[in-house]
Amino acid sequence: MDAKTGWLAPAVPEHHLDGPPTTVQDILRGDAIPPAATLRETTDYVPPVKPLSLSRYVSPAFHQLEIEHMWGRVWQFAAWTFDIPNPGDSTVYDIAGRSAVIVRQADGSLKAFENSCPHRGRKLCTEDAHIKQIRCPYHAFTWGIDGTCRWIPAAWDFPQLDREDLPLREVQVDVWNGFIFVNFDPDAKPLAQYLGKMVDQWQEWDFTKTRFRAVTAGKACNANWKAVLDAFIETLHVTGTHPEAAYLTSDTSTQYDVWPDEPHFSRFHSPVGLPSANLLSEPDEQETLDMFTSMYLPEAHGTPEGELQDGETARAAIGRLSREVYKDRMGVDATRLPNSEVIDGTEYMVFPNMIVWPSFSNPLVYRFRPGKTHDTSYWEISLFIPFEGERPPSGEVYHLQDGDKLADVPYFGGLGAILDQDVENLQYIQEGMTANSSGVVHTARYQEQRIRHYHQTLDRYLDGTI
Repeated sequence: MDAKTGWLAPAVPEHHLDGPPTTVQDILRGDAIPPAATLRETTDYVPPVKPLSLSRYVSPAFHQLEIEHMWGRVWQFAAWTFDIPNPGDSTVYDIAGRSAVIVRQADGSLKAFENSCPHRGRKLCTEDAHIKQIRCPYHAFTWGIDGTCRWIPAAWDFPQLDREDLPLREVQVDVWNGFIFVNFDPDAKPLAQYLGKMVDQWQEWDFTKTRFRAVTAGKACNANWKAVLDAFIETLHVTGTHPEAAYLTSDTSTQYDVWPDEPHFSRFHSPVGLPSANLLSEPDEQETLDMFTSMYLPEAHGTPEGELQDGETARAAIGRLSREVYKDRMGVDATRLPNSEVIDGTEYMVFPNMIVWPSFSNPLVYRFRPGKTHDTSYWEISLFIPFEGERPPSGEVYHLQDGDKLADVPYFGGLGAILDQDVENLQYIQEGMTANSSGVVHTARYQEQRIRHYHQTLDRYLDGTI
């Protein structure tokens, strides 16, 4: 027994090593409400299994290759459109030595500009603001919010410059599902083409009508950005890192989807209400439900509503209680939503550095940005809470310091406690990789295929084949 939780400690019994006994499709077929159509699709493709070089994580030279050949050429999530709703609202996005200022125009459209003064290079904007013009703080060169030059100080001393010939350099900008993306490559293909069939899959979900950004927490990490990203695109780590969650999440039955002709996204679907096959002893249905209520619904724990009804499975009961939570706490009617959205975790990764969850149970968006050195990064976690009626305003942004806990951030709660368990791994992942003399790391054929998939895409940017 685990002294902390009172539950059997996780183990890996031999009779479970051959593979998951139940597939996600089996689970979804058993739900009373069918899942989104796209979740009924599966793929057979698995990227070739081969070790990954540790240099990808621990080499300053590889970090520099990414800066030179990848970050300037990819579409990347820069801002939430409802954070800059009015003409003149602006936001700054910095990544790997590049910077863009995104400004809402008078007609409601967006423009993004290279955040550098054409005169002497000073960064034009350093923070989000409502602006009527863009003025360089150094010498006061001034542009309109549309990027046209309005004023050159001491213009007589710049006979080689005309205002008409000095617009701010534009950066490509587009919006998908409420998320503003930028691309520093003027020749990059359109965002919709970059996202591929993910656009059609997301017709099942519309964040512009159903979600608001309740809070964002930023966390500086002593680890390479890819090492941090890797921790969130597989569920194999649940038993080791989140032992309590192993009683609720069938990590060994998670479905992973990678398409050979789609380099820029992948996904998984992780069902809730079925214990992990990695547990030494399988808890019964009531024990599974009790673990859920103790972690996420303490007001129902040990009460009659927290007991299984006649013929009810733990998965069905978790769905029932979760729908009550959405109604009571947020005023959201989830009665017609399937368990696959109400309690499960569906997660998409958009290459190179965005993770977005369409499911109500994990209303998260992650962004991972490289630090100034190869072994540092910045991880941002936003909660996109469901709402009905008038859209609430976006919430605060918290920049966490060493020792600050995600569990203490408003809205995060029990979810933050789980993320804090992930944080505890990150520095030691980087230190362990640096100390590893083998020169490689290995990935599971199926459960960690998404890691190999995005590394394949990264290689294609580095060698110029994409």
